[in-house]
Amino acid sequence: MPRLLYFVIAAVVVFAVLAIQPSAAQESRHLDLSLSAVGVRAADYAESMNFYTKIMGFRPAFSFSPNGKTTNSYFQVSRDTFLELQEATANNPPGLTHIHMRTDDVDAIVARLRKAGIAPCTATLKTGCITDPRIEQPTQEKNATIVDPSGIRIEATQFTPGSLTRKAVDSWDNKNPGTRLLVVGIGVKDYPESQNFYGKLMGFPVAFKFSSPDGQRTTTYYQISRDTFLEMQPVTADAAPGITHLHILTEDLNAMIARLREAGLKSTARNATTPNTVTEAGVTQPSNVKSANVFDPNGVRLELNELLPESLTKKAMQSWK
Repeated sequence: MPRLLYFVIAAVVVFAVLAIQPSAAQESRHLDLSLSAVGVRAADYAESMNFYTKIMGFRPAFSFSPNGKTTNSYFQVSRDTFLELQEATANNPPGLTHIHMRTDDVDAIVARLRKAGIAPCTATLKTGCITDPRIEQPTQEKNATIVDPSGIRIEATQFTPGSLTRKAVDSWDNKNPGTRLLVVGIGVKDYPESQNFYGKLMGFPVAFKFSSPDGQRTTTYYQISRDTFLEMQPVTADAAPGITHLHILTEDLNAMIARLREAGLKSTARNATTPNTVTEAGVTQPSNVKSANVFDPNGVRLELNELLPESLTKKAMQSWK
């Protein structure tokens, strides 16, 4: 090979490697996590089962009884996102319970978060911490529990080859009416502390933020993955911190509202919060999202979202690197 040609080829190879490296380094900034499932606890299990399958149209994925008394059921909102329905008990009232974030390597997530400064959970440290990975039964998922400063529980979940969630994903038949989990809303008691936890320790980038009209409350959207978000707001003095609501993405909001009304949900005003209803559609500002609220039998709010061209969430997705 002529010496000049050799140097030309070598230069091209070096240039190609250098061109690839910044993109790879930039991609590695993000945790391998995405919104996967949200837990809902029901006062009347049969009624909620009917609501999520017959009215919302979510596909039953699998069920199990962890203690032989109560039942857990997973419903597929989309191929890769789920709702986990649990029975309420005297000590565990109805409402939203916990979040699952999917990862391909839960051991790597635990190692990275501990390196970032999140301490192991202990008998005395129960918030702002993370547990060791474990295999959950009977789902056979590999999980680690992250507990935020407000006590909100997040499961970092790996779908192992034999896990029930993996089997559900693999058997998906694409008959669901175009929905998926988009956002989970949380209310926190110490906003600066939670900003540090989710922004610096968890490493979620801020997609956008805005203030209430009176300037008294800030809402921050953290981007978990390209297509999933965490919406964080401070709780009021008389409210407990926790998971506040879900956003479910739909391609055609008007068509979905019509289908829900046909399935039996009553239509209400946009500011109503009545269980077993769907509100009128409108555009939420300043996020510029076309939305309507559905309230399940327990009063849990499911915010249906259609992303407009200028929606802040859509812009965040498009600019994800």
